[in-house]
Order: sequence, then structure tokens, then C-alpha cells
Amino acid sequence: MANLLSLTQQFRQLYRKVFPIPCLLCGLPTEEHALCQGCINELPLIKQHCLRCAIPLASGHICGQCLKKPPVQDISLSLYRYEQTVPRMMSALKYHRQVQIADLCAREFIKQHSLNSLPEVLIPIPLHTSRLRQRGYNQSLLFAEKLAALLNISCQPNLLKRIKKTANQTQLNAKQRHKNMRHAFQYLSEFVPEHVAIIDDVMTSGATTHEAARELKRAGVKIIEVWTIARAISHY
Repeated sequence: MANLLSLTQQFRQLYRKVFPIPCLLCGLPTEEHALCQGCINELPLIKQHCLRCAIPLASGHICGQCLKKPPVQDISLSLYRYEQTVPRMMSALKYHRQVQIADLCAREFIKQHSLNSLPEVLIPIPLHTSRLRQRGYNQSLLFAEKLAALLNISCQPNLLKRIKKTANQTQLNAKQRHKNMRHAFQYLSEFVPEHVAIIDDVMTSGATTHEAARELKRAGVKIIEVWTIARAISHY
């Protein structure tokens, strides 16, 4: 069996060398991931951040905004700043079915963060049924499923439902985003885990994850984390 696995791995490596996959960002051949190693190395990692909202910080542990008005979630973790080539990468995942990015980001997320006390359940931010039909898949669910498989945690996409067809957040300011997302989610189960992580692709104003976390708190969840691939900082 070990020899067979070794032979299969060698065949895959040979196949990738003969038929390399172009990097989604620069177009150069890549044998392993959606991006070449050079582009992966240049992605803007968030190394020091606010523990409550994941905004990058030069020093300290909690940003001034969270000291004044703490968010609902207890912890926030994000992988990249939403700048440079990250918006292109996220657009490819979200709108162009480049689903292999979810696998890459899940692996890099786990590599970057020390996940000591793991949540019981991962809950991806759900799409409204109309948007899901239009897009055909939920990028946050793809990311959550990859994380769940790597960390051996349950992924439960059906605990939270999007009951409000919200307007596109892109052109809204922070105040409008929070108003737009109000009462957007409903918790559906009698099963209430004590510790969960909400999974999303990008956090901008935090309006979406705030409303999801508020609904989870109402349901009885005690510890809520927010895990995202990227963190935008323009609203600050």
C-alpha cells in the first residue's frame, strides 16, 4: 500500500510538471496550488492585529474602536490585508469559480494562526437562496469545509439561515452596511454549541459577522470567533 501511495504521488508530480497549472495572479506555471509560491509569498499577511476585530495593529492587542464599543464576537482572526493582489484573488474565488483558492487559504490560515482552543463547530455565513441560485456556490462554505477537514471540526452550514435578501454591500458605507444586515439571519436548530467560529471570506465593516454573531448569542452560544480570509481596513 505504501508503495502504491508513493507511486501515485510520483505520478501526480510528473503530471503537474508536464501539464502545469497557471498561477491565477501572474500566469506563471504552478505545480501545487492555485497560486505560484512567489505570489503566495507576496500576499500581505496580517501579523499583528486587534484580537476582537482583526484590524492590523502596529502595537497593542485591542484597537481603540473595540475598546470604545466591543464587537459581539470574542475573537477575530484574518489571514490577509484586503489590498495589493488579494482583491483579485478573492474575486476569482467569489465570482469566477476558482474554488481551489479556498483550499490554499485554509492551509495558509492554519499555518499563520496558533489555534489552541478550537471551536466545536464552524458556521459559514450563508447566502440568501436567490443569490445562491445565481452564483451556484457559497465561497464561505467552501473555505469552512476546507478548514473543518484540516482541523477535524464539524462544519454546520444549516444552523444559520439568511432570511433577508440584503442589498449588495459594496457601495454602502459602514452605517448603511449595518442597517442593511439588521435581522438578516435566523438560528434554526435546538442544538446550541458553546463555542463556534463564524467563517466568511472578507470582513470590511464587520456588519455581516456582527449580525450573525448577535443571532448566535441570542440562541445561546457563549464563545464566538470570526475567521476570515481577508480584512479590509478602508472604513477606518
